[in-house]
This record gives sequence, C-alpha cells and structure tokens, in this order.
Amino acid sequence: MNTEKNQREQRLLAYLRGEMTAEDSKQFEEEIAADEEYAQRLERLLLGEETEEDNEKTKQSETLSAEKQRAIVRRGKWKNRLSNAGFTIGLPFLAGVVLLILNGWVGSLMHEDLFRVAKSMVNFTQPGVRVGGSGSQVGLLYGNISMELSERVGGEEKNAGRFESTNVLWNVNAKPQWTNGVREQKLFFRYPAEEETEDTMSLTSAAWTTMEKLPEGTVSQLAISFDHFLTYEEYYKLVTRHVTSSGQDTVWLAIDTGVELKQAESGDVLFGSGEVWGFAQREMDYGGVYKKGDGDRVIANYLEEMSYLSEQEELARDIGRSLLPGRDLQIAERYSHIQKYGVRIYGAVLTGPTKELLKLKAEKSITAAFLGKVDWWNWERPEASGTQYSY
Repeated sequence: MNTEKNQREQRLLAYLRGEMTAEDSKQFEEEIAADEEYAQRLERLLLGEETEEDNEKTKQSETLSAEKQRAIVRRGKWKNRLSNAGFTIGLPFLAGVVLLILNGWVGSLMHEDLFRVAKSMVNFTQPGVRVGGSGSQVGLLYGNISMELSERVGGEEKNAGRFESTNVLWNVNAKPQWTNGVREQKLFFRYPAEEETEDTMSLTSAAWTTMEKLPEGTVSQLAISFDHFLTYEEYYKLVTRHVTSSGQDTVWLAIDTGVELKQAESGDVLFGSGEVWGFAQREMDYGGVYKKGDGDRVIANYLEEMSYLSEQEELARDIGRSLLPGRDLQIAERYSHIQKYGVRIYGAVLTGPTKELLKLKAEKSITAAFLGKVDWWNWERPEASGTQYSY
C-alpha cells in the first residue's frame, strides 16, 4: 500500500512540475476528477493547507497555472455531484419505465383472458343475449372492458345493456348493466325427464294463445324445449319441418351439461338465465347462415370454448359471480359431461315473424314454449340504417 501511495505521490509531483506528456497528463487529470478524496488533497495543496513537509514536496506546483489547478478541482467536485444526482434521479426514472412496461405487457396478457372469458360467460349463460362491440383500457394496475349486450328480435339487434369488467392487479370485478337497470326474465326451458308424466300443455298454451292473437305484422322471440335430446343436425331438421330457414333464425341453443339433471331431480322444473347453459349460435358459426354439414364445425368451436373456460375456471368464477349469483359454476364437471355424452340440445331461442314461429305449435315433442319480446315487423332488413348518439 505504501509503495502504491508513493508512486501516486510521485505522479502528482511530476504532474505539478509539468514533467508528464500530454497523454499522461490527460489520463492523470481524469483519475483526479474521479477520486474525490484525491481531488480534495490537491485542493489543499494548492491552497497551502498541507504540512510544511508536504509543501516542500509540492513547492514546484507553481509550474501549473492557478486557473488550471482550480479547474481540475472544480471538475472533480462537479463530476461527483452529477454522479450522485444522476443516481438519485435515474433510479426512480428507471423504476418508472420498468413499471410502465410491466403494466402494459402483463395488462395486455390479462386483457385477452378477461375479454374471452367474459364474452363466453355471457354467451353461455344468458339465453338470447350475445356480446357485440367493446371498448377497453389495458393495464395491470387498472384495466377495464366494456362490452355491448344485444338480443335479436326479428331482424334487428336490440340493445340489452353492457357488461363491465374491471381489474386492479389480479382482483377482478364484473357485472352486467342492463338497459333501464333490469332485465325481464321471459325465456325459460324445461329439462327432458326420462318419462314424461306431467301434462306440459300448461307450459305451452300461454305462448301459442298469445301468438295467435298477435297481428300478422309482428316479429317475436320464442324459447322452446323438447322432450328428448337432439344433435345439432337433428335440431335443424326438426325445426325446418315446420318453419323454413327464411322464416326463423335460431339465436341460442340450450345444452345438457349434466348439472341440469341434478337440479331437475331436486324438483326444479324450469331453468332460466343463469341456470341453463348453452351457446349463442352466431358466436359459434361466426355469423354464417346454417347449411347442412355445419354441425361439426359449430360443435368443435363450442367444445374449444368450453375447454378454455374450464382451464380459466377461477377467472370465470370471478366474472360469473354477477351473472350466476350464489351458484357454483361447475365448469370442469360440465365440460367432462359434454365430452362423455356429446353436445345434446334440449331447447332453443328462435326469432322471426310471429305467425311463422306459431307453426311450431304442431310439433308434439315441444314440452315448453315461452314468448319473449315482440316488435313490429322488421324482418326485411333495409338497405341502410344506423344510430346517432348525442355526446
């Protein structure tokens, strides 16, 4: 250590005497500027504050101009000050940048799951309702998804409200905001029993009678249930025996998921929103018109979404809390049942001209019929239409 110190003292003396080359002087100045303790020693030497012995060693310092000597000292001081200031300011800035990137990156990953799960939960548990356009704010610290809800009445999509989902970190809160604050429950389904002993006329007569009294120029929603399970292709074959495809549109299908049987055995006869499970037809066929042979594609899409939902059951539980209050989703059990028995249809929501739908009265396998919303004729879609909002 003493040897190193002596060497450094010798270099300092050589520097002050002007015995160094220009390159060595520049290097030594950088060393002094980077070493606060040594810079202070140099300052004391220049101000005559060192001991006489030290002054003897450095009395030839006059070979360096006073201005240059002060510049070296100032440079050392300012370099240390700037270094400390840079650390103080830079660390929070860097932390902020990292947090911003993390907020956007993780938030975008969460957004994909939140949007898909929320959309599926609405489409699977709300008969006749489907998710439309949406807006979102992506973020881990705070995120928001707002989705439009609509239901088909005749040829028009009627606004049913919005579904709002927010997240603060991983804490998710979601709820529907129905138009005017409420949603009228008019669409119900009856699960098929092994032996139909109950007179089901009481569950169909009100709908058929009302539809008979409605005028020709109206369109309606209609929920129907069957006394047996149907495949996707069998369902369309049965319905089109009475009403052609141009006279009706199937918007939602009720699916057997196994949980319904337990509810039926406990005495529940009818299933409404949140109790019945199925899927919005247009979300599985992506808005296409039904054609023979489409069943495999639609069923495959539905199974894929149910598989995804079972993998996201915890998130689905958070989102479904307001859609199915007080109920256990049992998504894994439902998906397992569908895998074992296949996709079995026992009910549907249709819409179309009232008198066309009334033709289904002739179908003996229908055990329940419930009339939903009714509107004036809109079955032929105009060439142009739209909505203007005031902001």
